Amino acid sequence: METINYPAQIEHASLDLAEVQREAAHLRERLVEIESILTLDIANAKSPEGKLLFSNEATRNAELVLRLQHDQDAKQMKELLDSADERRARLSAHVELLRGEFKLHLLDRQAMNVAATFPTSLKITRGSSTGKCKITV
Repeated sequence: METINYPAQIEHASLDLAEVQREAAHLRERLVEIESILTLDIANAKSPEGKLLFSNEATRNAELVLRLQHDQDAKQMKELLDSADERRARLSAHVELLRGEFKLHLLDRQAMNVAATFPTSLKITRGSSTGKCKITV
């Protein structure tokens, strides 16, 4: 029977998860930075006559969406962020799986320890008329 070191595996998977979460946070910050730069460019965009090109919030938001769709850095950050989020979800599920398996492992060991304290000739019978159980050694 193979012995699995659940605490070590849980720790390793948790550290991997934390690293992916840090990476995703960094990518989100970078994406916000790109959006901020584009937003400032849009807010300050003027016609040759000096008038604002995007004078209301709706047109500025629409222009931001269009620029983000065409900005290569934003596309790359979004793809990397999507990948990091997928890895985070998989690692999180893996950590939870390991924790569940570890709990089951501990319960199995506890049950085996309890069972080892009972006599080997223990017999449990149910009374036919009363439905109560009777334990005899």
